[in-house]
Amino acid sequence: MKARSLLAIAGMTMAALLAGAGAAAADPTKAQTLTLVCDSGRTYTVVVNSSGAWSPAHDVISTSTLIPVSFGEVHGTVTDGTGSVVDEFTDPAMVKGSSGSQHRATSTSCTFTSDDTFNDPDRGPLHVHVEGSVVGFVTPLG
Repeated sequence: MKARSLLAIAGMTMAALLAGAGAAAADPTKAQTLTLVCDSGRTYTVVVNSSGAWSPAHDVISTSTLIPVSFGEVHGTVTDGTGSVVDEFTDPAMVKGSSGSQHRATSTSCTFTSDDTFNDPDRGPLHVHVEGSVVGFVTPLG
């Protein structure tokens, strides 16, 4: 399986990119709850819809939204029900056009991890663990 396919199956987008303890889901159209730990000293619990790498992340306890402008390298491991590694992948860093080079007063760098479990018809339960970083800006501050 290709890394991008596994991320889609697990409900991950590069806003697989934005992760934490997420709900187990195999449907890539579902929203995912993720935790971001940011250099601003803030930790955000966000909801990200699986509609693309640059999807905004909505903070669940305020009106704040994190808009991603760049992602660091994202690393993931897929294991089966016995803990054996089925696949391991690393996706390169990426920047959203020229917006990744612009600094805003509300810019923040965050790290994330995500753990998702889904049932593959051929392999049974699979666990996907993803780690990475994201830079974005928060609007409005909340």
